[in-house]
Amino acid sequence: MLPRTLLVDLGGTLIDLFGHTSPGQVLPSSLEGASRVVREAGLDPPSMSVLESRWEKRRQDPNDTVVRPLEDRLSFTFDIDPNERALLLSACRAFMRPLFAQTRVFEDTFPLLSHARSRNMGVVIVSNTTWGSPAPLWRELLERLGLSACIDASVFCRDVGRRKPDPMVYAHAMEVAGTPPERCLFVGDNPVWDVEGPQGMGIRSVLLDRRAEWIGQGYDRTTSLLEVRDLYLS
Repeated sequence: MLPRTLLVDLGGTLIDLFGHTSPGQVLPSSLEGASRVVREAGLDPPSMSVLESRWEKRRQDPNDTVVRPLEDRLSFTFDIDPNERALLLSACRAFMRPLFAQTRVFEDTFPLLSHARSRNMGVVIVSNTTWGSPAPLWRELLERLGLSACIDASVFCRDVGRRKPDPMVYAHAMEVAGTPPERCLFVGDNPVWDVEGPQGMGIRSVLLDRRAEWIGQGYDRTTSLLEVRDLYLS
């Protein structure tokens, strides 16, 4: 039986966020962008070394699924009043700009999404956000990349207050989709977030293993979204 709804991860699955870079390599440009916003607001941002030191002090435990908003982290890093919400959002936007500027859509993304829609399947993106960044910025990115027109909804960790693999994320996604777990298929590139987490909620899951890193690990896996299309959605 074909799934009624495709639940699909974003970064590493539908889009390539980092390419040949890493979060650490993008960070200096992100901090510089936020610094310009802070300076334009009439404040005096700390030096880059101080910013990097403060940023590291707020590094999140990877096992902690509670969302730590980027606004809070930037408030601490730049010593901005937490009540300055408009300024913090502007700083978030500038902070995320270098990452978003290098983002590209994988070649197999649109063929998968188009096929799912042609089979009358719902499509819901289910994703964490890098650095706990605001969900509206990611929805703007989806629009710019042309992905918004190919999906029915998007669920980001900031919408739930929890990060994958917290069960609350998958429960919320199924509620948004209006689909029970046995009629969903989850596809993503992270074995814990996109396979073990959904499976714990009774959702069939497929690991997108683009670099063939998880051979023989017991996961139901493919190496491309075209394989997902042909093997699971046809």
